[in-house]
Amino acid sequence: MSTTTRIFLATVALALATTAGVAHAGRGGSASRIRNAVQSGSVDAIVAEVERTERLTCPGCIETVTDLLDDDRYQVREVAAWWFAKRPVLAQQMRDRSITDVAGTDSRLARNGADFLGTLRHPSAIPALSAAATRAALDAEARRAAVRALGTIGHPDADPALTAAMRDADAGVRLQAVTAWLDIRSQRGAAPAVALIGDGDAAVRAKAAGVVGELREASARAALEAALAGDADPSVRRNAAWALGRIGDRASQPALEAAMNDRSPLVGGVARAALAALH
Repeated sequence: MSTTTRIFLATVALALATTAGVAHAGRGGSASRIRNAVQSGSVDAIVAEVERTERLTCPGCIETVTDLLDDDRYQVREVAAWWFAKRPVLAQQMRDRSITDVAGTDSRLARNGADFLGTLRHPSAIPALSAAATRAALDAEARRAAVRALGTIGHPDADPALTAAMRDADAGVRLQAVTAWLDIRSQRGAAPAVALIGDGDAAVRAKAAGVVGELREASARAALEAALAGDADPSVRRNAAWALGRIGDRASQPALEAAMNDRSPLVGGVARAALAALH
């Protein structure tokens, strides 16, 4: 955290302390309890204690919770960002810091900044996050965080960045991108995800098949039929069968009938159910 940010937070803490008197949390939270939870190292304890201070003025909490924004554990960073989101003046300061961090080349700072911006869920962060999602100077973890934040915000303006991220060299980024695609509000179609049905990573292939099925992407039919017939991973074949049923094209009947005899009973059962859904 920069010196300027620390000075700002200290000033706000002083103002809160002089105007609020002795604060009492409705849920029994306190700065000392948060610090004790941090010392315990337990993610569940940290999350619980931060949540307890939701309605607490707690100027003593600011520095401790600020440090949690840089924690290596996503759940901890997320709850710290949530705590700031409940305090608009502080949130704005941290948002400005996060935008700067996301625009830089330090992967750790960019990761943490992306998580904060995602928790705020404000579309104004989409340009910065979109740029970070495909910035080669950032490591895969930071790019995944940017993509995840775009999905959390859920605005259609993120579609171009998610489409680009589906072509990332890292399988984790591709998986995050196709997962985030479904989180976009009023999403129509899943054409960018079709190519991922043939991805080199089984988790990506399975998720892509599920996404195109969920959004009934008709252009995916041939890729799904190929996956159903020949993919080595049963989860991919199962999702492909389900997706073909969702798309509902009668032309998929031969592929689904053949899949009823799949070596995996689960795939065979899903194929049988999908057949009944064809138009």
